[in-house]
Amino acid sequence: MNQEISSRIQHCMQEVSVLVEAGDWRNAYDALATENRKSPDQVLERALVDILLQACDTAGTVEVAKPGDSPLSYKGSPECGVIPEVSSAELSAAKLQEAIQDHGYLLVRGLLSEASAGELPGMIDHSMRARMESVAPDAPESLDSPWYYESPYFPGSHVSFSAQKKKNKFGLTGSMRVVDSPRAMFQVLEKYREMDLKNLLADYFGEPAVIATRKWVFRSVEPGQFGGGWHQDGQFMGAGAVALNMWVALSPCGDTTTAPGIALIPRRIPEILEYGTRGAQMNWVVGGELIDELTVDAPVVKPYFGAGDALFFDHLSLHRTGHARNQDTRRYALESWFYAASGNVGNYVLPLY
Repeated sequence: MNQEISSRIQHCMQEVSVLVEAGDWRNAYDALATENRKSPDQVLERALVDILLQACDTAGTVEVAKPGDSPLSYKGSPECGVIPEVSSAELSAAKLQEAIQDHGYLLVRGLLSEASAGELPGMIDHSMRARMESVAPDAPESLDSPWYYESPYFPGSHVSFSAQKKKNKFGLTGSMRVVDSPRAMFQVLEKYREMDLKNLLADYFGEPAVIATRKWVFRSVEPGQFGGGWHQDGQFMGAGAVALNMWVALSPCGDTTTAPGIALIPRRIPEILEYGTRGAQMNWVVGGELIDELTVDAPVVKPYFGAGDALFFDHLSLHRTGHARNQDTRRYALESWFYAASGNVGNYVLPLY
């Protein structure tokens, strides 16, 4: 680092320190982001992570939603079997509201350009490698990397999210919280800024949106690693949650491809369904008998996704990984859950600036 850049960063950090002391998180974020756009630096990027983690005061205590919780005042369209689809140019809050209310989903083609989406798989690889190296036997106590950072402000364990039971099982595939990779996180937030996602979501919810800290996730998964079953994310968010997911494919997947996508039941689900019963193999999964009933007039669909295509769905929508035979290619994706500011019932969240 040359002296000019070092001096610039030092001056920025001093300015940010004053803003943090005053509790002015938004301007602290903007100061760091403006400086980092000039020349990415891990000091600035780690500070951005810390700022976001401190900016929202949430309890982090949530009761699992029960069957019948979170009933909708609207029951959706009687038309089943439809996944509405628009181009990125056609996307609006009104179309998003209509599609989610009536059908539970909206597929947006080209939300990210192929070039923009294509930048993220490499960042995910760098991030997962840095995380894996952080637990190697010869790893230094503090890993000096822009790709992986265990912020002291993170609520709880950094390792509990891994599908593996032990920290030393981290590998080059799986899932990883976006907030654990400062450099990749900043690039994702810049993409949100470019697409004006903040205003789209504010118009959709009718109030500001916040990011679900623990459900903002990079995925790089081999077909043999796909698990889980039919579920509604609202079950884990708590009764009364108001949420929306933006699932972006970063590589081709789903129908006609060699990589699994997402399997959907194309109908509006108006409440939290019964789970852990009627043939369910896990206590959080909606059982096969109920799935059979729901799919009589709404057969399962597994849409095709190109890199940059996005699926929006809410906390009541029923979905699972879209397995298919002869699919043997790794799938990259970015999953971003957002809450309405008043519809977060105690989950840890980040501001969407």
